[in-house]
Amino acid sequence: MTDPLSITLAAITLGTALKDLTEVAQKLHESFKKHAHNMRAAESLAEDTLEIIQDIEKFHTARGDVLDNLADVRDAVARLKRDMKSVYDQCLPILELANPPEKGLRRTLFKIEQWRSRKEVESNIRNLREQANKCYRRFTRHTQLGTAVAIGELKGAVSEVSATTKQLSVLQVSDANVHAFMGSTRAVLSTLPPDVVLAEDLVFKLYVCGHVRKLDDILQNLASKQSYAVEEPDDHHTQPFTSHASFLIRTSEAIEYARGNAVTELIRVQQDLLNIGAGGNPIQEGAWAIKRLAGNLFELEMYSESLTLSTWSVDLYKTLSKSHHRDVYVPHLALVLFNHALLSYKTGNFAQDMAMRTECLSLLKTCTPTFATEVLTACVLSESTYVRHAIGEHSSASLQDAEDSVALFERLRVDQMAVIGPEQGGNYAPFGRLLEGSDNAVFDYAYALNVQRAYLYGIERYQDALNAGEKALRLYRALGQHYKRIDIQSKVASLCLFLCRGVFRDVIPLSSALKYAQEAVQIWEEVQGPTAAEEELILDSLAMQTNILVEMGRPSDGMMVFQKLARCVRTMAANQRMYIHKMQDLVSSLFSKKHYAEAATASRIIVEIYRQSVDSIPTSQRFLIDILLDHVKHCAYANYLSEALLYSDEALAIAGQQSMKDAAFTNRYLECLGYAAYLSIQAGYPQQAINQIQGALNIGPAIQRHSIGCDREMLHLISHKALAFLRLGRLSLAAAMIAEGYNFSESSTLIVQEESCYGELLHVSALIYRCAGQPDNALTAIKAAIPISQFCHWVQKLYTLSDVRADMGHDAEALRRAEEHVQPTEHFASSSSPFVNHAYKTSQYSLCLRLFFNGDFTQARQLILEVRSFYEWHAHSRNAWFIDLARALRAEGILECASDRHVEGAAARMRLNELQQRLRATLPGVADQVDVALNYERKYPAWKRILEKHPLTCSHWVEEEAITGQEYTITHPHPATHTA
Repeated sequence: MTDPLSITLAAITLGTALKDLTEVAQKLHESFKKHAHNMRAAESLAEDTLEIIQDIEKFHTARGDVLDNLADVRDAVARLKRDMKSVYDQCLPILELANPPEKGLRRTLFKIEQWRSRKEVESNIRNLREQANKCYRRFTRHTQLGTAVAIGELKGAVSEVSATTKQLSVLQVSDANVHAFMGSTRAVLSTLPPDVVLAEDLVFKLYVCGHVRKLDDILQNLASKQSYAVEEPDDHHTQPFTSHASFLIRTSEAIEYARGNAVTELIRVQQDLLNIGAGGNPIQEGAWAIKRLAGNLFELEMYSESLTLSTWSVDLYKTLSKSHHRDVYVPHLALVLFNHALLSYKTGNFAQDMAMRTECLSLLKTCTPTFATEVLTACVLSESTYVRHAIGEHSSASLQDAEDSVALFERLRVDQMAVIGPEQGGNYAPFGRLLEGSDNAVFDYAYALNVQRAYLYGIERYQDALNAGEKALRLYRALGQHYKRIDIQSKVASLCLFLCRGVFRDVIPLSSALKYAQEAVQIWEEVQGPTAAEEELILDSLAMQTNILVEMGRPSDGMMVFQKLARCVRTMAANQRMYIHKMQDLVSSLFSKKHYAEAATASRIIVEIYRQSVDSIPTSQRFLIDILLDHVKHCAYANYLSEALLYSDEALAIAGQQSMKDAAFTNRYLECLGYAAYLSIQAGYPQQAINQIQGALNIGPAIQRHSIGCDREMLHLISHKALAFLRLGRLSLAAAMIAEGYNFSESSTLIVQEESCYGELLHVSALIYRCAGQPDNALTAIKAAIPISQFCHWVQKLYTLSDVRADMGHDAEALRRAEEHVQPTEHFASSSSPFVNHAYKTSQYSLCLRLFFNGDFTQARQLILEVRSFYEWHAHSRNAWFIDLARALRAEGILECASDRHVEGAAARMRLNELQQRLRATLPGVADQVDVALNYERKYPAWKRILEKHPLTCSHWVEEEAITGQEYTITHPHPATHTA
């Protein structure tokens, strides 16, 4: 048993590491909260990472008595701390964007370059979050193991438990009772009531643990009292030295067989040692038997007990190797040293692991080279590379070991060996199957290639990693045809998944990558009772297959696989949140490929999974808001406006409740409010948007200055409210909101020339100026908005510039601007999203009016018919588009009559009247907005000039004078003019 001082020191070490780790995570999180440039996704990932770290710290506080003495847990924390610090260092250039050291053009170029690298930062943080999840799983996994150790201290609790199958089966119960022991002390456990029964697996491990301690005591006693006499090599050792690989056990029958075999061997070895006579000791037999017993316990994943026996097998073979039969025993000593190194790694003692490997290699160099010793040497080298790679050590020595291992296998011509398969009638023991001879060498060579592949990929030598991966896959496939074992099939599936990665797209086409992904999925679907790690590989394979299908332009097929992935994630018992994030990445891929309907369907599935799983994963209101807002965006692009409104209201309600408890939620609340207000305006409810926004604009100055993000969201809300007033015809109130927006932007910390929210404010102000008959001011505003749109990479509002220029009588420039806006938006016409296509239809409408003025009736008519048809088809799903439909019908009718097509002109007038009557009966609020918009349009100078140039000769379009009658004042100074 570990001494109390060691346990105390281990506890202090782990506790200090956790404290440091939490501080780094908090620092990363706080830094992202204050950033200024388009890093919301990275901010969210950092928040998730911090939450996981805090969960780990809480878990350690509650279970420290079990976890403090587990070396691999301490290593996981240290590794996570190192990764966290590395990611934080990479993030610093991005986090410093708000105040870059350079000035002028250098400052702008610096910011653009760093902004472009945001994707890499987000990817790094996503990987960090997965690492934190793995660390958390390691904590929780060790709770039961730690419980077994705690109960194992109660020697009396197992002293009467026999090893017979009959008595073990009596104790066969579910593992649920084990949970009652979590965190319990020895004093509590010793007073357990008689009706509390331990699970069979736990009883077996406690029993074996007790016998291993007895065996350890016997060997220590013999070592202190006797000098071992070494006799001539026995039959085990006179045969040519060989090694073999064995597959891990899986089935309940195999586990039962292995347990029985381990117990039998334990009792037999103990009895042999106790019956030793005074004249000598059969040391060879003991060394051989203890080595085999250590291997059996290794297969049962009892690593600490196996390590105890392995230590004795090393000592015994070292004694044997000092005899005059050294050449016989040294290869066996090298093998047990190698096995001991594996166990040291499993138990977290990496220093001892590397020391054992070094000693093993030194011994092998002194042996007479044989095929078996050379294969063992190659295995030691590849395993050394694996260990260094696993603990994050990327040295030239590691690469050299990997290359030397593969080269040695190839020098032995293992790459040319065919797989023979197991002998008929050979070893078919239910607890496993051995690979011997050439098959064992092929298996070891495949493993070495796989290790080399992982290392080369880690140092970004992708072509070399691809070559090694393809060789390893070929060998594992050949082995898999003869040895139907999940151990080999899992390697095939994992390598198939590896070859699907995006870095190989230039070499492996999508069609081949899809076949690899499908093969991996098929393998995992055939697995019976996969482990937790294999379940995650199933999900990874499904995610990869979905992603490839999306890349291939097959979103429907991708969605079928995505739904299969969703069913698996929905039933996950642990680590569900990480795979929700993977699903979000797939939705982002669908969205970026413009498959908007599929993206909306997929994000709806994610929302449903999270709602059902809120009790089984770490809850986060911020994360729930994220997935709700993602779904809102996807629904908006898919033109599912009613659904978008429903989910935005839910996100707003949650954010509002949280912001009352935590001021840090204010920014998210304002963001949700901006979504809700925008969608309300699009749905034809501007008054609702005004009511929603009013409460936020009344928030005190201290809250308003909570962060740059809050300032940005507040400016969005001001623009939305001004637009809502404009839709209602309340020009003076709209103008007052614009003035408030200018004042707010001046007092904020925003660099307004680089903020899309300020560009939006300028555009809305240009619309208000135009409706108020102030084209000069409208021109100043829209010109100031254009460079901002260029900086922020969104479509310039040149159609507004065209309209304003036409109002001012600059017809040639107005036509040029309209044509300039149509060209870059023309590709929107083929979009599956009406929301995206709307930008093209808006530009077409402005170009139609310019062509109409110039007398190009044919092309103008072609455009207006296309515009009107679009809004007739889609306005029912977005009520605000009824305004655009009414304007298109009016323009169509006047154009038809001006070109002497009075029948068509009269029909357009009739359709407009019917539309207004129908809206008055069903959507009176939208009908009012249509009237307001038509009144604005009649008053525009551009329209008056069209009618003056092409006067109507019929009475179809006799219209009343525009009635706006609103007092209009904007007292704020005009924005600076920019050349456009």
